Amino acid sequence: MTPRILQVFPTHFDQNGDSGNVLALRRRLEWAGHAAAVVEVAPGEPWPADPPDFVHLGGGSVAAQLDALPALRAEGERLRDWVAAGVRVIAVGGGYQLLARTIRFPGSSGPVEGLGLLPGRSVANPAAGPLPAPDLVSGPLLLETAAHGEVQGFVNLRQRFLPDEGAPPLGRVDVGPWPDAAEEGSAVGAVLGSHAHGPLLPRNPRLADAIIRGRLAELGLDYETGEPHALADAHAAAARAAFAERARAR
Repeated sequence: MTPRILQVFPTHFDQNGDSGNVLALRRRLEWAGHAAAVVEVAPGEPWPADPPDFVHLGGGSVAAQLDALPALRAEGERLRDWVAAGVRVIAVGGGYQLLARTIRFPGSSGPVEGLGLLPGRSVANPAAGPLPAPDLVSGPLLLETAAHGEVQGFVNLRQRFLPDEGAPPLGRVDVGPWPDAAEEGSAVGAVLGSHAHGPLLPRNPRLADAIIRGRLAELGLDYETGEPHALADAHAAAARAAFAERARAR
């Protein structure tokens, strides 16, 4: 059995190198002895009839989100069916916003329907900063998680996902760009979302392994890490230490 990864609209949703998440999934699967297949789909192209094992939606600008949203809505039922069947969905940055029940884009007059894969709403940031981007929220993100240790990333968005009360987060905020945020991200069943990009999974190998291991276990496949994983994780650990030190010194 070949694990399959669907990369959704990479021309729209790779603003911050988030295709690195797909590469991380693919390489870690291959290093564990699983030949992974990556399929890319563009707006207007047919989606696979058979469900993949992982779906990735990266970060995109507001313009890219608006352009892609109708095509994504057309696949909403398919995505919901896939999630119900255990397909893992990873959405970051702008892609995370599109999974909300409703989305209020910056400069819009009101909310529009989102994909509804996550319980919450996406809102435009208030115009509180200096020109030329008064609504841009930017800065490092450090999360405390019980399952994955410290999760790191970078936020650079004009939007914010506000989960419903009681919805499970990805983690608790240790360092973040929002003064009022105690928690960040969403980890609801098979769907994981975060504002963090840059990309997320290469920087957080424990999180990547948890996503892979959970899905492969459902397929009856083993996932054992080895020397290639350890080498990549050592590089990630050095980068993580330097990033955390800078983030806490801000």
